Amino acid sequence: MAEQTVNLQKSYSALNEKLVELFDSLGVRRSFTVPYIEGQDTDEHIRGVAQAASQTGGLTQNLVTTAHHSTGKGWGTGEGHTVGHPGDALRSTVIPKDYPQAKAAIKAAQKHLDNVSTFLGEDDPAVKTAQGQLDLVKSTDAAGMNLLDFGVMMIQVMHAPNQAIARAHNGTKPDAHHPVPTPPRGGAAAPQEQPEAPAGAPAAPEAQGAPEGQSEAPEAQEAAAPAPEAAPAAAGTSEEEK
Repeated sequence: MAEQTVNLQKSYSALNEKLVELFDSLGVRRSFTVPYIEGQDTDEHIRGVAQAASQTGGLTQNLVTTAHHSTGKGWGTGEGHTVGHPGDALRSTVIPKDYPQAKAAIKAAQKHLDNVSTFLGEDDPAVKTAQGQLDLVKSTDAAGMNLLDFGVMMIQVMHAPNQAIARAHNGTKPDAHHPVPTPPRGGAAAPQEQPEAPAGAPAAPEAQGAPEGQSEAPEAQEAAAPAPEAAPAAAGTSEEEK
């Protein structure tokens, strides 16, 4: 159980990391970057994210992702950050055909869903629905999608499986933390809650198989790009100040 939990946390962090790399690689300038700092509490980091976002239109104008640096000490350490990218710039940027960073993000999403599947089983309704959504995106490698649609879709695709596994985990171990990114206090990782998606952020277009009943990004994107457990408010830096 513990090993499965860590694998889920790592793979969800990796998906967020690949989304950041994709956005950066296509020239979308970050609105803000708030680094993790070892030993800081979640609420302090969230205040830091909110403070940094307030200088660039607020949380609703940015798509927020958070991840540990996989090339560093990895999950559970203070090496990572929460990043905001402006929704308007993401919406106006289209993913080219055969784009490596888009393929890498899709691969990371599949890896996370595979990890969820080992916990819930391949026949779990949430897993089957998410796999169907992901298969549609894989068929085109997201070519022609704008970055906002793609980023929100990756978040939405994982929303129901993450919630299902959290419920299953709680049912098995009532006093345990969620197997989605919710680290022990003081470990610089990402808990389950996060700021809202940009105002008007679309769900995956119907052609890409958006989950039925999810015409907008999930409220508060609970399992999407949560603020990690380890950076103080002062750590936030607006990219416009650099």
